[in-house]
Amino acid sequence: RNQMPKEGAAFRDMDRTWRLIMKKTNENPDMMVVAEMDSLLEDLQAANASLDIVEKGLNDFLDTKKMAFPRFYFLSNDELLEILSEAKDPVKIQPFARKIFEAVKEFAIEGNNLMSAMLSTSGEKVDF
Repeated sequence: RNQMPKEGAAFRDMDRTWRLIMKKTNENPDMMVVAEMDSLLEDLQAANASLDIVEKGLNDFLDTKKMAFPRFYFLSNDELLEILSEAKDPVKIQPFARKIFEAVKEFAIEGNNLMSAMLSTSGEKVDF
C-alpha cells in the first residue's frame, strides 16, 4: 500500500464495485434482472479501467525492482511478487534460488532466518 498508493486506491475502488455487483447478483441470480442493473456496464468499464491502472503500476514497480537487481529478470512477475511478499522469510524464497543464481541449489538457513551458506547443484558448500 505504501509503495503503490495510487494503485492501491484504484484496486480498492474496483474491489468495492465488484463486491457490490456480486452481492446484487447473489441476491437475484436471474440473468435478465442482473443485465438490467442500473449502471452495470459503466461500473464494469470503470472497474476495468481501474484494473488497467493497477496492472500498469504493478508492472512499473516490478521493473524498478528488476533494474535494482537484474537477476530478477530471470523470474516471472508472479515469482517476483512472491519473493517480494515473502522477503522476510528466506525459507519461502528458497525455491527461486536456482532461477536467480546459476549453479546454486539452495541456501543453508539457520534457526534465526539467517542464511549461513550456499549449496551448489554439484554438492559444494560455501559458508558465509
